[in-house]
Amino acid sequence: MTIDLDEIIDAIQGGTSRIEYYLNTRSGEIIMRDDTLPPRELNDIDDEIDKYYDSLILMPNSRDAGEVRMMRQFTWDLPEGQAKEALEAALNSGKGLYRRFKTVLKNYNLENMWYEYEDDQYVQFAREWCEANEIAFEEVPKIVYRHATRRDVEQLIALKKKELGVEDDSLDFELNRYFSAQLRNGALYQIVAWWKNKIVATGGIAWVFTPPTVEQPDGRIGFLCNFWIEEELKGRGYEQEIIQRLLEESRRRKLPVVRAYGMTQDLMEQTGFVKEDDVYRTVLKLK
Repeated sequence: MTIDLDEIIDAIQGGTSRIEYYLNTRSGEIIMRDDTLPPRELNDIDDEIDKYYDSLILMPNSRDAGEVRMMRQFTWDLPEGQAKEALEAALNSGKGLYRRFKTVLKNYNLENMWYEYEDDQYVQFAREWCEANEIAFEEVPKIVYRHATRRDVEQLIALKKKELGVEDDSLDFELNRYFSAQLRNGALYQIVAWWKNKIVATGGIAWVFTPPTVEQPDGRIGFLCNFWIEEELKGRGYEQEIIQRLLEESRRRKLPVVRAYGMTQDLMEQTGFVKEDDVYRTVLKLK
């Protein structure tokens, strides 16, 4: 039995003095027992716990994981300044500590930094708990996809530079002009994949005008471009997912012909492209 580590983390974070989670070490099922449930539902859960008692482990909760300690450590690690002072005041204020802490994070634009730090801490705690209890686990990244907007231009510039292997700012001006203009006029549709509060993969499709043909009367053709993915996520199907989403957008715009340069053969073949000379090409069936 192998369980997704994210399921363990969700249970730990959701556990309180009133809500308990039990892991069935044989089936991998997680049982939640909430004191506030109606008596009939609570009795059914208690019967299930009694039935599988020998296979169940009571899971730790957020207090066991040391959530307050995480908040204090996060604050201590910040550089000296107003944000650190405000967080220290929130943590020493007694009742309402969590609410005040989150308010200060928002006021100083530290929410993403905190959530990434908190996520790392919970992952480490969950790993250690699983290992101590001899529970086999796997870490399956859960990625959220969305299309990029002009607010993402700076991040897209940084990702394009990673793709190109450029470390200085020699292309920043031109890349800024490119992404700003193309996103504004709709000639570029870029997808970004988020995991752990950061972009870990991206890919785009740019539409260009070519001389009209019988196959494409208005002359518009799509080109896959701006692909980059974190090394640790390669080969897990996320690039294919981005391409499928880009092709669906091309269908939505009634543009059937899509081409790609410089993409790997395996990736292109897996997503329905055929090589013609030095170009990969696919023709989509429009709805």
